[in-house]
Amino acid sequence: MEEGGSSTMDEAYDSNMDEVVVVPECSKELKLVVGQKFKSLDFCFAFYDVYARAVGFVTRKSQMRKTDGIITWYNVVCNREGSKKSSEDDQANVRSGFSLKRRRLSKRCSCKASSSFKFFSDGGVSGYTVEEFNEVHNHYMVGTEHQQFMSINQKLDDVHHQFILDCSKANIGLTLTFNVLKEILGGFQLVGCNVGDIRNASRDIKAYAHGFEVQIVLDDMARKKEMSEAFTYEYEVNASNQLVALFWCDGLMKRNYHMFGDIVAFDTTYNTNRYCMIFAPFTGKDNHGRLVTFAAGLVSNEKTSDFAWLFRHFVQCMGVAPKMIVTDQDLGMRSAIEEILVGTRHRWCMWHIMHKLANKVPGRLLRDEDFKKEFNACVWSDLLEPDEFEEEWNGVLERYDLEDHGWLKTLYDYRQLWIPAYFRDF
Repeated sequence: MEEGGSSTMDEAYDSNMDEVVVVPECSKELKLVVGQKFKSLDFCFAFYDVYARAVGFVTRKSQMRKTDGIITWYNVVCNREGSKKSSEDDQANVRSGFSLKRRRLSKRCSCKASSSFKFFSDGGVSGYTVEEFNEVHNHYMVGTEHQQFMSINQKLDDVHHQFILDCSKANIGLTLTFNVLKEILGGFQLVGCNVGDIRNASRDIKAYAHGFEVQIVLDDMARKKEMSEAFTYEYEVNASNQLVALFWCDGLMKRNYHMFGDIVAFDTTYNTNRYCMIFAPFTGKDNHGRLVTFAAGLVSNEKTSDFAWLFRHFVQCMGVAPKMIVTDQDLGMRSAIEEILVGTRHRWCMWHIMHKLANKVPGRLLRDEDFKKEFNACVWSDLLEPDEFEEEWNGVLERYDLEDHGWLKTLYDYRQLWIPAYFRDF
């Protein structure tokens, strides 16, 4: 083989042991030599890792001895040293009360390849010397074409971490982050990591930032305010200095509101994952029927005071209240609207109302296609005048024996809050 090669090895079979015996070949300069000295253990580990990377295996720190705070001996082995846990061991753990979350495939095969380093001190000079170097493995080395996937060759540096952080800010997923990195660098073999490494790095970044996210968000809001006078944000903290409410709106949102904000939809369907704050966007539709956002907020509770805080800052930001606001049937929202949006008409969202239909009407009617057709034609039509609607509504209730149905009667009593014909006023 050529000097310095990394993919060839001497292979033989021990007839007695009936197992593979592999002695990797590489440049002599890469191999440890018994008696070789290093200034520190870090140099020992680094030298052995370079050798392992070159021939195609991964190392693992195994045993150590320490005296008076000084490591006197350290043993580093092939990561396939030892044996995998047997099924009997798994069953014993279960019987003893240990819960096994996940069973992983083990590649351990009792490999004896290792190196040990011993501390020395001579004439004021101290360091570590190679006490033993066993280069014989009982398994094949990783081929050159696959060495890029070895954990010893997968390392995230500062550039990787910054790229992962930037992608996280842009809401780019982990797999897509890896694919973009692969395209930028020119191939899988140049990435230096896999999707699992990126996932772990992202987890570590989030763990490091835990507790500082709120300040990061507020600093970002302040920077946006410096860049644009049209950007508005307000926040509120409690006695423990915890964020309990946040409102923001930029120049584009304000322009959309003054052009298309006659009717505003306000919804609190989504919560944040970590802090369980409620996301509350103010949305509407433009002249093409496309969704536009007027403002957004985060609140810690769905109480009247929290909604009133959001509505108050929304009106202060926009300078004028909407003519109509559409919400679900939340009583806290209703009270806050009556308190803050005095001149605004309040209507209930038809989707939320109709979503309850399956739990309110008898099951036999849910399987009746004629009932569903007539009911939807009555409720969703925007062509019916109020008198026509009442006539159609009463006809549906009478034909299907629902005159005394409590929920439908309640809807009828509050029909001024949701009849589609009323929207034609705008």
